[in-house]
Amino acid sequence: MALKDMKSLLNELLHVHRELNSIAEQKTAILKTGDVKALDALMLKENEHVKTLMELEEVRNGTSTLTMSELIEQAVPSEKEQLEALQYELSKEYMLLKERNELNQQLIHQSLQFVNMSLNMFMPEPEKVTYSRPQAKEYAGAGSFSLFDSKA
Repeated sequence: MALKDMKSLLNELLHVHRELNSIAEQKTAILKTGDVKALDALMLKENEHVKTLMELEEVRNGTSTLTMSELIEQAVPSEKEQLEALQYELSKEYMLLKERNELNQQLIHQSLQFVNMSLNMFMPEPEKVTYSRPQAKEYAGAGSFSLFDSKA
């Protein structure tokens, strides 16, 4: 793959990562307010971007076996700076997205804990509904015996 095409592909990857970061920020705000319908709509939008990202990664992996560092090493000095800047921006966006997704995961976990706690308050555990003989407690301490004689 030509270096120009690779730079174009990396710029597209960068653009998609920035879009995903924007969606992740919106998702944080929605999770704080608890708007489920807005969250569903945003998740659909996010899934489209993730699909695009996966397609771009397939193209990148299918056309070049070089890593970003190897690509930078092979580039001429004027293009090295551009590639290094792209690498820095991509890694920065990736780390921001990772941190934002971890925060969103924590918010979802806390919401689920709150829902479970609320359900437990409204629906306490039921008492045992199975039958047990009242005399069974008296005989348990005296040792066990059987009404059926197995030696006979």
